Amino acid sequence: MKFIFTALAIFTIVVSMTNQAFARLAIDVSALTSVATFKCTKNLGYELAIIRGYREAYGRIPGGGIDPNFLKNYNNAKKAGYTNIDVYMFPCTGRSTCKTPRQQVNELVQLINTYRVKVQRVWLDIEVDPNAGNWGLSKIRNRQILKEFHAAWKSTGWKFGIYSNQLQWGSITGNVNWVLDSSLPLWYAIYDKKPILNNYRPFGGWTQGTGKQFYGDVKFCGARVDKNVFR
Repeated sequence: MKFIFTALAIFTIVVSMTNQAFARLAIDVSALTSVATFKCTKNLGYELAIIRGYREAYGRIPGGGIDPNFLKNYNNAKKAGYTNIDVYMFPCTGRSTCKTPRQQVNELVQLINTYRVKVQRVWLDIEVDPNAGNWGLSKIRNRQILKEFHAAWKSTGWKFGIYSNQLQWGSITGNVNWVLDSSLPLWYAIYDKKPILNNYRPFGGWTQGTGKQFYGDVKFCGARVDKNVFR
């Protein structure tokens, strides 16, 4: 029994090390980020850059809109040598001034096509911003909005996924187990500062995540970024 236990323990360690060996480090940004910062992060092994392409745009610019930093950040990342680039969308929700999900998706698609931006995947950011008061409608209406964004992105034929975590998902939909589409890749947030895909807390029908945001809003390479790890 001792030999079997020892062999099993060794096997577990090897599998764990193998999984981590194939993991990719990533940064995500929304603020204007310089070429120098992108070069620094890339040289330190962060091979994927995820850039905010769409923002809620509440206040004087209601309804949702293209992030004004997006194209500059994209070009800076390219100049720094990044070839793996994703975009994330922080949608406008919960107010009468918000454009429809399809209008918001179409705006981002049109911009990417017009400027021939090459991105691998779009991530739909599902979280509450206390300053914006988003997702402030009924849970039933929030679920409908999620379905509308899902349908809009699916109609584009693009690769897309969901960014959220158990707490945000439960707060927005009213049930951590409510399923939108668990076949989509999931990028979840747990700020344990560990660049490994662990500590996953199930929600939305997903049994595991594709990526984890493990360190949020950290000063790194001269800028504020979020750190992530992906399979």
